[in-house]
Amino acid sequence: MKQNKVKQKNVIISQRVNKNFDAGEVNFEVTPKYNFLFILVILLAGIIAYSNSFDCSFHFDDKHFLDSRILERLVTLSDWISLFPTRPLGILTFAINYNIHKLDLWGYHLVNLIIHLINAFLVWQLTWITLSTPVMREAFISRHRPIIAFLTGLLFVTHPLATQSVTYIAQRFALLATLFYLLSLILFIQGRLWQGNKNTALFFFSGSIISAVCGILTKEIVFTLPFAVVLYDSCFIKTSPWKLEVKDKSLIVSSIMLAIFIIFFMMNFSLNIFNTVESIQGYSYSISMKEYFLTQFRVILTYIRLFILPYNQNLDYDYSVSKSFFQIKTFFSFLVLLGILLSGVLLFKKYRLISFGIFWFFLTLSVESSIIPISQNVIFEHRTYLSSFGFFLALTGTFYYIFTQKYFKSAVMIILMISAINMVLTYERNKIWKTEYTLWNDCVKKSPDKARTNYSFGYVLSKTGDFKKAVYYYNKAINLNEDYTEVYLDRGYAYTELGQYQSAFEDFNKAISLKKDYADAYNNRGTAYAKLGQYQSAFEDFNKAISLKKDHADAYNNRAIIYLIQGKKELGCSDAQKACVLGNCKTLGIAKAKGDCR
Repeated sequence: MKQNKVKQKNVIISQRVNKNFDAGEVNFEVTPKYNFLFILVILLAGIIAYSNSFDCSFHFDDKHFLDSRILERLVTLSDWISLFPTRPLGILTFAINYNIHKLDLWGYHLVNLIIHLINAFLVWQLTWITLSTPVMREAFISRHRPIIAFLTGLLFVTHPLATQSVTYIAQRFALLATLFYLLSLILFIQGRLWQGNKNTALFFFSGSIISAVCGILTKEIVFTLPFAVVLYDSCFIKTSPWKLEVKDKSLIVSSIMLAIFIIFFMMNFSLNIFNTVESIQGYSYSISMKEYFLTQFRVILTYIRLFILPYNQNLDYDYSVSKSFFQIKTFFSFLVLLGILLSGVLLFKKYRLISFGIFWFFLTLSVESSIIPISQNVIFEHRTYLSSFGFFLALTGTFYYIFTQKYFKSAVMIILMISAINMVLTYERNKIWKTEYTLWNDCVKKSPDKARTNYSFGYVLSKTGDFKKAVYYYNKAINLNEDYTEVYLDRGYAYTELGQYQSAFEDFNKAISLKKDYADAYNNRGTAYAKLGQYQSAFEDFNKAISLKKDHADAYNNRAIIYLIQGKKELGCSDAQKACVLGNCKTLGIAKAKGDCR
């Protein structure tokens, strides 16, 4: 009896799998050693691909989420929820980063890369488990699950389309949400397949729900998770996928998740999310729910093209909006996507792995690529991060089913070559993210007729002191969108630095006319008045800026300068100290050095 148990244990630990390669019959021994080696290769490939990302600068939304004045105020849980009710867990990681590294870049990039590597491991594990489920374990493909899981994880960790999620620090939200999403699904599967103590299964289900809650507190894309649970259960666990039972565990767990998610959305969002997005952030047009939805047919097809041929990547695509369903590109894109979706249905019975990958791809894109207009852009590469698992699973499965009989080894080599090329492309793409100049210079070349790219590149040039060239790009941005408020503000600042005060005042006044409560415009106009010695007008503008924005550090700092120039040291020092508390200590430091302030 004891001898039989030992033999059975050896069979479990060391299964011998026969593989038909084009070179002949090859035996592959699946042991923990091989799995460890595969995982190690996946992780090393990810590290190499992103090894040059640790000094890439802060970009775009980073300034908002990594604002030291905000992060230093996050002391209690209520602070996080009050400031960021929809994404407190993601903000928590930034607060921890800030407390350890302040604004040292490498710490933030290190955390992002670690999360990406964990996700790659979860992709490997989810693929492995999938090929071990009741539906798949008798299939011939299940015998090759080590290599299928390895290739899927390798494609996921190396593809350059993920650079916007990994290298762009603020997109940690997408990374973390994906981590919780995958972890929740894996825990559900473990509970579903558990044959032992019911309490252990309950532990897995509870962990799945907790992970789902963590996900929805990180990013809203996790809303599709309850449907992914039911989809997975129907595809791989139920032998009769369309049969519903009253005590169906997948329905119970997914219903609990969905109820929590609905409560979360009711607390934090309203039906206004479906409203038309007005002309903001560099757009010269508004986007209705219908237009956004129609445009997504083309956008999703662009995502697929980027997965297959990742060239001409762009942070800020200049993407036209579809006005009608029967526009040629829109209608053609719809037909292609419908064909892909129908192929998933038709392949379901015989090639379930491919079908699931297709369904996962569309399901996980549905929050950001459906009927909810998102103001920032109709297309962003980081939105493909979670859905990429489905694409790579379907791709690997397709290669397997096509080449399995005679050319499986060749298929493996092709995917390894693709992964190697992707790793190089990822490394090269990270060079574009190196500085704000390299990033927006790349964007303005690829989107020369978009207002936001011209404005952003002008802003970068202004920061380097090249105000004349900055004005050129500001002018282009205004020509493309004459109501672009931020451009008037920053062009006015550039004119001030160039000594062209009349033009500066015209821009500041225009910005204020477009946005009555624009504190920054009042502050900048006050700075221009101060440079001309018109201190009374400057005081009025600084006071107005402070009344509109109580924590306006620059306005306090600028008012302090004038007080000190006029010899009003007590008032000047008071304002300088307030400015320092809010993050601008420049004037206070100078005043202390001169002995004007203590």
